[in-house]
Amino acid sequence: MHIEKFRNFIEESILTIVIFLFLLFTSFFYFKFQLEKEIQTYLTNLKQLYATQYDTIYDNFNKLSQNSFYGIINKPEIYDLVKYAYKQDSELQSFYRERLYQKLISDYIRLKEYKFYQIHFHFPNNTSFLRMHEKDKFGDNLTKDRFSVKEANENLKPVYGYEIGKMVDGFRFVYPLFDEKLFHIGSVELSVSSDFFEKNFETSFDVDVHFLIKKSIVEERVFKEYLKIFDISNENDEYLYKEDKTKELNHFTNENFYTNEERNLIKIKMKNSENFSIYKKINGNYIAISFLSIKNTQNEKNAAYMVLYKNSDFIKQVMNNYHKMILILILISIIFVFYINYRYKKIQEEKNKEYILSQQTKMVALGEMIQNISHQWRQPLSVISVLASGLKLKKEVNILEDKEFFESLDGILHNTTYLSNTIEDFRNYFNESLEKRAFNLKDTILQCTAMFKEDLNAKNIILIENLIDIELFTYENDLKHVLINLLKNAKDFTKQGVILVEMKEEKNEIIIEIQDSAGGIPKNIIEKIFEPYFSTKHNSSGIGLGLYSAYEIITKKFNGNILVENRTFDYNFESYKGACFSIILDKKNLQ
Repeated sequence: MHIEKFRNFIEESILTIVIFLFLLFTSFFYFKFQLEKEIQTYLTNLKQLYATQYDTIYDNFNKLSQNSFYGIINKPEIYDLVKYAYKQDSELQSFYRERLYQKLISDYIRLKEYKFYQIHFHFPNNTSFLRMHEKDKFGDNLTKDRFSVKEANENLKPVYGYEIGKMVDGFRFVYPLFDEKLFHIGSVELSVSSDFFEKNFETSFDVDVHFLIKKSIVEERVFKEYLKIFDISNENDEYLYKEDKTKELNHFTNENFYTNEERNLIKIKMKNSENFSIYKKINGNYIAISFLSIKNTQNEKNAAYMVLYKNSDFIKQVMNNYHKMILILILISIIFVFYINYRYKKIQEEKNKEYILSQQTKMVALGEMIQNISHQWRQPLSVISVLASGLKLKKEVNILEDKEFFESLDGILHNTTYLSNTIEDFRNYFNESLEKRAFNLKDTILQCTAMFKEDLNAKNIILIENLIDIELFTYENDLKHVLINLLKNAKDFTKQGVILVEMKEEKNEIIIEIQDSAGGIPKNIIEKIFEPYFSTKHNSSGIGLGLYSAYEIITKKFNGNILVENRTFDYNFESYKGACFSIILDKKNLQ
């Protein structure tokens, strides 16, 4: 019997169980999705941060190279020595080379402080004339190996970019040289080594950095005696890198660090010249690995890559949070099993609790409405009480006159009518009609302002209503909802002063303006005022949906517009400043 009851209960609860399992697996996949999303966002931001830093450093060197060229090198006493040496015998060239070296040595030493270790002069035929960093190496023709030099001498325009030379790789800034008659006499290169970029990033971001250079380019251009300093990249065997062997590495030269799948992915992305980031776990730590493509002077976007390895506490924390959520899901599953058993025993009690909770919810909503009504009723009830007490007292002492009796009764009737109208106003406000109806806009606005007059009087706030008769055929209750929201905001923020409600008709547009004297909305938030969940009130008095709701109703249901601006206005010889909300309705859109 017990088993049969439990089976029936399971059959009755099958929807709950299915929903729970659906939510369980949905939560699992959601957390998995969020995990990947957070990590990918982090990796994307990290990649963009590195790319921005790279661009900044490169641009700074580009400007510095221009300043150095035009401020130090592009002078007759410098470029004339190159001009005179061209096509001379080796002895004369050595003489001019030494003179050029001596003239530039002090400036060169200063430029080295800015990381320009290479200043290299070339003849028009691309032959090396003077390397300031290695003055004993000269005379080699660079046409085949140095595209930047060849391009600058041929096209007579500056050439910028990354390039590997016969000895070192770096960022080249090559300028053609002209004499005073604008005759081309050669070119000069200012270069910064890629090592500086490595050190700058390692210092700024606590990362390990190395440059990967296409193997084919290295083997084609680098002096053979320098090839031995390069190793095959563990990331992509089509690239080489050079590294200080004494340096503690984070990029793991172990050939098993990357899986074949990861290597294939890296190779494809590098072939497509993509900037990308991945992450790996090693020895309990997570490492973010970013690949930035480096375009060379020949416009090859993947001639080199800067690879950055960073120990990531963020990814570790995200992973820990994910594992905690999985553990929580397991615990929730266990709790659900106990809950099913508990629900089986307490199902009737649970239904009673749900019924009670439902009634409590209704009572809370009813209480809020009664509170609003009671606020409006407070003064009329007080007046009725005073009039009734006066009648009773005067009747008891036989001094009640007929005229005063009827005047007091009229006062009581007037205030009871007001109480009845208040009930009707609130009933209409909460009665959301889906139908359009004809109504007088002036009467509608007066109904809305009437709800706040007692409160405004209590706060010594003057309400000015400049209204005209306009007949409309549209959703009156939705418009009331917007007006009440705007009036409530004006009332809440105005401590004392004036609230001005105006309406006017211009061509086919109806404009309703509600102006307060609360000092205005700060400039830094006025553009956000209609955003959802944005509130300038204290958390206990506003959740930020009133103005958003008003904006949605006016723009979508009425095809109109609602604007806000700070205005200064005069009233009764005094100047006031506050926020003015304007509702703009096009009559053609209300048909």
